[in-house]
Amino acid sequence: MKKLILLIAFHFSITSVSNAQVDSVLSKKLVHMAKLDQEIMQSPPKNMKLTGEEHMALIDSIATENYGEAKIIFEKYGFPGFDLVGEEGSKSFWLIAQHCDKWPEFQKQVLKKMEAEVKKKNAHSTYYAYLLDRIKIRAGDKQIYGTQLSYRLDSCQAYVENIEDPNNINKRRKAVGLENIENYLNTVSKNHFKRNEESFRKKGINGPILYPIKEN
Repeated sequence: MKKLILLIAFHFSITSVSNAQVDSVLSKKLVHMAKLDQEIMQSPPKNMKLTGEEHMALIDSIATENYGEAKIIFEKYGFPGFDLVGEEGSKSFWLIAQHCDKWPEFQKQVLKKMEAEVKKKNAHSTYYAYLLDRIKIRAGDKQIYGTQLSYRLDSCQAYVENIEDPNNINKRRKAVGLENIENYLNTVSKNHFKRNEESFRKKGINGPILYPIKEN
């Protein structure tokens, strides 16, 4: 069975929080860095093939540049929470760290500081879950929340593996604000089919295989 491992990266929409204490300059800088990351990842320049060698090199160069900036910010402030950079800036810093796979020790440091901010409700528990799972999967450990997926290329179906206590996964996901795993997998499968519909139909695959929805 052919499969693709997906270390999930996704487009996000974010809402600013009005706070007189927010460092607006730092927040705008983080938002710009994160948006560039997403734009390059999802839409390479016209002369580059999506996920081709040149595109992947460009993604790597942006990640390296962002890592350098994020490291400086982290050393000065720790994990920037809502009180420092607002929801938008905080989420942007998380996304940048999420894509620092070449620097796992940095990701672990960010995770530890982020956990403290989550406990103070000064950072999103949902994004903490994504970073935790990403670190665990790349280290060869079992993930906790099932945010990092594998994909069956021969049937158009996302699935989760290497998960701790799979029978209680939806309870853990609900606790951090994530939708149930079945909805999550189905959404990823539908989106993947939509983006690659022509090639799937040529293979005789006319739609993604979906999971029955369970109550969260």
